[in-house]
Amino acid sequence: MVLAAVLSMLRYVAGSDDRDFVDRLHSYFTCNILIGLSVLVSFKQFGGKPIECLVPDTFTSSWEQYAENYCWSQDTYFIPMGQAVAGLDGAYKRQRKISYYQWVPFFLLISAACFRLPSLIWKYMAGHSGIKIHEVVRLSSDPNNIKPDIKRANIKSLTVHLQGALRFHRRLHRKQIRPHKFFWLFNLPYSAFFVTSMYLFTKFFYLANVCLQLLLMNKFLETDKYYMYGLGAVWDLVNGTTWQQSGVFPRVSLCDFDVRVMGNVQEHTIQCVLVINIFNEKIFIFLWFWYLMLVVFTAGSFLYWLFVSLIPYPNQRFINRHLEMSEMPFDPIESAGDVEKFIDSFLKTDGVFVIRMLTLQSGVIFGTDLVQALWVSFFGIENKLKRSNSLPGIQEQQPVYWPPPPLSVAEQAKRNQDENALRMRKALGANIENSMMAQDLLEKMTYIPKQQQQARVLMMRKREMEDELYGAVVKPDVNDEEHQSLLDKDTEV
Repeated sequence: MVLAAVLSMLRYVAGSDDRDFVDRLHSYFTCNILIGLSVLVSFKQFGGKPIECLVPDTFTSSWEQYAENYCWSQDTYFIPMGQAVAGLDGAYKRQRKISYYQWVPFFLLISAACFRLPSLIWKYMAGHSGIKIHEVVRLSSDPNNIKPDIKRANIKSLTVHLQGALRFHRRLHRKQIRPHKFFWLFNLPYSAFFVTSMYLFTKFFYLANVCLQLLLMNKFLETDKYYMYGLGAVWDLVNGTTWQQSGVFPRVSLCDFDVRVMGNVQEHTIQCVLVINIFNEKIFIFLWFWYLMLVVFTAGSFLYWLFVSLIPYPNQRFINRHLEMSEMPFDPIESAGDVEKFIDSFLKTDGVFVIRMLTLQSGVIFGTDLVQALWVSFFGIENKLKRSNSLPGIQEQQPVYWPPPPLSVAEQAKRNQDENALRMRKALGANIENSMMAQDLLEKMTYIPKQQQQARVLMMRKREMEDELYGAVVKPDVNDEEHQSLLDKDTEV
């Protein structure tokens, strides 16, 4: 039961794979290493004897236990063996004090939490975007993708999801909708670069955290002798300098304590062995160089993602490479304009980022199939839009105004005169069903000729296809009933 709980906790710490290898070095490997080292030191501290002191022969076993517990909890201080202890003032002893060894397990646990925190922030912030990148990566990494039917279904689902999310961002941009009027920063989740910017922020957080950990290590170990602890330790090792000379992680230290005997206070100075410092020295040397490696890798990873997010050329080259590997015929030179339009009008920054991350986790083959599906979907709608622009009703008709402009005074008077004449003839019993005057009047009373009605319907359909392609919703200046009546009339025709 305990083992199952530990494994479930490790699976939670591992999290999802919606990040690159450098991110996992921070949030998974480093976090688990620090937790393991903390457990190791805790076993030695609380399960063994981290300190052993040399006490006078007059001390009983209980006094010896008391002295060791006191010196462990109240710190010790280091004085080189060749230096006399008698006559040293309290200020000098406080300057040579060693107080970090009790707190090493807690320091390591706090460091582990700091390395895990950026990934939790990334997971939380990315979940507030329309692009559910965690679910996208999970679906693309489905082990059942080895089955062709399931793979095609997953690619279709991802294509529909990305189309909807990207179209939503474009629609807000085209209509210039700002959900938050005053706090403009809250509008960032509705932009087409929110996921990318959050990932870059997480990368910077990783880099800042590991640099801070190096500084905190120097401060925690109180190694004022070294500006950079790891390099100083290596320099001492090369020069043959031991802990007796450097005073860094000393194995032997001194402890002062008082004992009240028969109303008198007796002062004692005893010598103690800090066995735990043998482990601490190796642990912190390893961690220092591990952190230094993380600084180099994280800085390179941050600059890479910043470059591919801000510079257009890497994105165009990335899409070209995948389209060349796809099943459809593709010439990067002839299709350069189409690729640029595909990126600028459809994918935008977040779309390319998601495809990059998905390819990184699921492989080039799955990423190529998804790019091909998005390409076919985008230009399929684009071709429909081009065909709608070539229809005669769109090209030949003059602009249609809805509702129509009001009649002039003379036109309204002529219309009223014709209506009165028609009513008078009908009252006299004349047959006006086939009257040329009646037909002419009905034609004049029509607000929009049938030819313009057809053009109006075609324009509405064109706008709907533009919305599907670009996310731009252009609302007609009519209500729903009038819109439906036009569609019904077009159906009758």
